[in-house]
Amino acid sequence: MLDKFLLLLAILHSIVISFLSLPFFVFFPRIGQKFQQGFGLGWVWLMRIQVRAIGIENLPSTGGVILAPNHESMFDIPLLCSLGYPLCWLAKEQVGKIPFVGWATKAMGCYFVKRNRSGSDLNVMKEVEDGLLRGASIVIFPEGTRTRTGQLLPFKKGAFKTAQNTGVPLIPIAITGTYQIAPPGTWPTRGHSVTVRIGTHFTFHPRNRWKHFKINIEKISSIFCL
Repeated sequence: MLDKFLLLLAILHSIVISFLSLPFFVFFPRIGQKFQQGFGLGWVWLMRIQVRAIGIENLPSTGGVILAPNHESMFDIPLLCSLGYPLCWLAKEQVGKIPFVGWATKAMGCYFVKRNRSGSDLNVMKEVEDGLLRGASIVIFPEGTRTRTGQLLPFKKGAFKTAQNTGVPLIPIAITGTYQIAPPGTWPTRGHSVTVRIGTHFTFHPRNRWKHFKINIEKISSIFCL
């Protein structure tokens, strides 16, 4: 019962933070980013999640970058926000329609796809590339969706092709422990330990042939399996 009550508080916390952050993301983005971190820290504190972050120094202080984490559960999002690094997200379009939370994600400059390989999605990816070239830090989950088994899903090419098209670095991030917080079909439970390993960057140059491209993806996959 306590776990459900704390989950409700975390949801209410998200609504309040999202509402308060809206004008700041629009007019004072740096302050808006503090709200983003506050959103994440609120979830971490309420659900009593112990976070161990390794490799924070690998996050660049300037310039566009793709952050490519595995996706174990919905808790990956507040977990990454709690690290205090400015983030945008590539998310499914349904997220942008959620009251308050969706409005805040739009205000912070997130990108939304239908995931149906339509022309609209291609236009969004072009916007993502433009954002990266302007210096944005964008989270793209290479698996494309959350795992339902706790095992790493096959990677889609989107994050890697975007890195190749723009020349910006791609940083793999391995998250372990969030799946145990809320396996599919269960209520979230508190008191778990989570580890975030931030790897060194990979660069996919436009002239790289497929063989080199595939080797780098295999190297990144091995990082998630550590």
